[in-house]
Amino acid sequence: MKKLDFFILFIIGLLSINQSTAQSFIPDIVVDINGTGNFTKIQDAINAAPAGTPTIIFIKNGLYNQEKLLVPANKTNLTIIGESRNQTIISYDINNCNDGGDGLCPDAKVALWSSNTDLVATAATLTIMANDFKAENITIKNTAGNVGQAQALTLRADRNVFINCDILAYQDTIYFWCPETARAYFKSCLIEGRTDYIYGRGIGFFNECEIRSFGGGWITAPSSTITQTYGFVFYKCNVTYNANSPSAGDNGQLIRLGRPWHEYPKVSWLYCTMAAEIHPQGWGDKWNMAYSDTSADLKLYEWMNTGAGADMSGRANWVGLRAMANQTEANLYEPNIVLAGADNWNPTLIPPAVTVYNWDGGAANTGWLEADNWNPNGVPTTTETANVYGNFIINANGGNFLADLNLKNGASIDVSANSTTNLLTLNQATISSTTTASLAGTIKTKGIVTINSSGNLNITAATSGVHQITKTGTGIVQLNGNNSGFTGNLSIEAGELQAKIANSLGNATKITVKTTGKLTIDVSNAIQTKTALYTEGAASIVLNQDITISEWYVDGVLKTLGQYDATTNPATISGTGKIIIGRPSQFNFVGGTANRNWDNPAHYSPALLPELGERVNVNATYIEAIAANFKGDMFLSNAKYILLRTTSTLAECKGPVTMEQGTSINYATSGTGFYLKAPIVLNGDITLFMSSANVAGSTMDLPGTFKGSYKVKLNNNRSGVINSGTVKLGGDNSNFTGIWDLTIPATTAGGSTQINGTVENAFGKGIINLASNNKALFNHAKCAGNELNMNITGTASAVLNVAVTVTKFTLNGTQLANGTYSASTHPGLLTGTGSITVNSASLGLEEKVFLTNGILNINKNFEELEVYNLLGQKIYQTKAVKEINLNALKTGVYIVRYKMDGKYASKKVFKN
Repeated sequence: MKKLDFFILFIIGLLSINQSTAQSFIPDIVVDINGTGNFTKIQDAINAAPAGTPTIIFIKNGLYNQEKLLVPANKTNLTIIGESRNQTIISYDINNCNDGGDGLCPDAKVALWSSNTDLVATAATLTIMANDFKAENITIKNTAGNVGQAQALTLRADRNVFINCDILAYQDTIYFWCPETARAYFKSCLIEGRTDYIYGRGIGFFNECEIRSFGGGWITAPSSTITQTYGFVFYKCNVTYNANSPSAGDNGQLIRLGRPWHEYPKVSWLYCTMAAEIHPQGWGDKWNMAYSDTSADLKLYEWMNTGAGADMSGRANWVGLRAMANQTEANLYEPNIVLAGADNWNPTLIPPAVTVYNWDGGAANTGWLEADNWNPNGVPTTTETANVYGNFIINANGGNFLADLNLKNGASIDVSANSTTNLLTLNQATISSTTTASLAGTIKTKGIVTINSSGNLNITAATSGVHQITKTGTGIVQLNGNNSGFTGNLSIEAGELQAKIANSLGNATKITVKTTGKLTIDVSNAIQTKTALYTEGAASIVLNQDITISEWYVDGVLKTLGQYDATTNPATISGTGKIIIGRPSQFNFVGGTANRNWDNPAHYSPALLPELGERVNVNATYIEAIAANFKGDMFLSNAKYILLRTTSTLAECKGPVTMEQGTSINYATSGTGFYLKAPIVLNGDITLFMSSANVAGSTMDLPGTFKGSYKVKLNNNRSGVINSGTVKLGGDNSNFTGIWDLTIPATTAGGSTQINGTVENAFGKGIINLASNNKALFNHAKCAGNELNMNITGTASAVLNVAVTVTKFTLNGTQLANGTYSASTHPGLLTGTGSITVNSASLGLEEKVFLTNGILNINKNFEELEVYNLLGQKIYQTKAVKEINLNALKTGVYIVRYKMDGKYASKKVFKN
């Protein structure tokens, strides 16, 4: 029967041989950026689709980066299909630039879409408001980078499906802005990001997807309700690590499975492969949710996962974080159960619009273009997908394979003649060759890859991915493609690997040449300076040009700075070129046995003092700041800290100091404190510890800057001495939007912790929280910038030593009216001889609406005003009041949209 089917298909193929593109579906609308379709813009095609009628929009290859896209709620049953997953790209770069989410940037781009409030409700490249939306074979990304919230995809509807899609961003990649009953299904997708990049409410099922993280962040930030059974389910996924982040501070940092955003998060991981870079705790960050670790209503489950990151022995001690009890419980997380809902929806039974072929090897030979080798019978072509799963060997015996070809779980492709692949993805798969042949096109790694050649295989395909590639076999593999998108490791176990052109070794993190392997480099820029080179035993390096790298390890021993060639190392190096060991781009601070001063080269690996722009990971417990400049970019994580040791103004960090969750700056002294000038970047909550035996108190003098939206906790932790510990802020902290937390009592009763604003914008845009006997000292008229927000409880107080002026003053949750406030108007809370004067005349449009104690206040006449919940439902509309009582609404975030002076604005407010 298969032979008869093949004959029929062969005749059909002859009849259609002149068609440039063949599809297994009939599109209703074609989009082509080059003008051969019905439209050149995707939004025009969406707008043209009839409301409620099943419609297929086919998008031809191209970079569609001129539109911010929206699928309106009435465009149900809409399917978009890309011509090729990696060549049909929807891209944009708007981001959320205001703390609290009430504005987008850049202004010029936002202005293009501001007439549609749904479109600019988030920064997303693509927003889905319609039920039963489906996307296949396409890339959706936000390229804004490390600038805050910048979604690739916002989901505001039910029964959305994504198959064979790449969804890429940095922070908040996918936003589930939907009810707890809304469902979305992702199959064979790549989701990439760094910070909370799968977040929100609703149910998301990720089936056999790659979940790829940049370092230092969190994969999920769920906000499931207490009544939800399911939230995010990751099923047979591959959790990977991208060491080539757009933000250099990420590289080398661990990742967490998530952190709780609102209410009662529910995230489950089943049958997944987890990278070693997952933080052992998995979770651990409470994110101001006090009950995160004690509530059994959080369901953070794991089951039968593999890989180094799957080890649960070090997981955070949270009540709701556990392995599933047994297989019976795990069976409740099958896709048909999780996604069933009230309508028994099962997207696994919905056939893809794109024909998916599976290899069954039914032909007399294993040729990849033999129709009888595929089920259904036929030769996969453009827009289609072909899968080879398991221990099959397919033969690339010439020609052009037009479909996306996926090899997984032991599958091999043998290149026996010059062949071209549109897109070849490899996951625990092998490329082999026993003859002289070439492979062109595009290759993406989805898991570990082996290239086994006993002949001469010339790979001209561009290769990308984060997974290890291992060269085996006695033959030669030539790399003639631009592989700059490859950031994994390369291992040459046997035979020869030849790097023939620029970037042919990509951005490999590490290249290892084993004792029976050979690496030949023909051009100096085939290898990147930051790539670490390892050689073992009788490994061979053939250099036809000089190369410059930062690190070369010979049998595990790091070579010092210098030049090495066939004369200095004849057992390893041959050819006319040499290895030049330049300065490394990354150092590890390991400290010494007697001290851990930052000015001693012996305290670093390699043993050099870092220069400007060079990364330094603090691996020792702490690093000592002494009377000398530190020039590198310092990174602290895993509870490491800076120990202050001097009052000299020479104690300065020239590069940024990036501090992860739980890190700190400390001192212990019998004197009056220490000094450090540094640009501090916060990637988590940190603590400033002051311990002094001086009864007059001590000061941590910090004339540098703080940047970030996290919490800075101040702690006077000296025991046995009643004194004050003061943090003196002497820099412009305009980029700080977090919390100055002075709620921790001094360790010795009667003592106090203080924060002192001595220059303009010293407190930045942060909230000052005071409790116990702690104090905020105001010693500059503009130390609070334009807006001051304080919460004062207990015997704490704000000490006003000068006349402070602001445009807005919020005290204990109440925004105060224009006027002057002092110890006489607020005794106990405000002390000192100074005052705070509020003058709101210069307030911006977005600041004229604010929420106080559940009352929405409007301090200017407006033309119209509406209040929405996060589901996009309008809950209030008015035209003529000065305040709106929202106390009847449940706790949560609401969006206020209003018009004043002919201009529209919007703002998010949080109701307690």
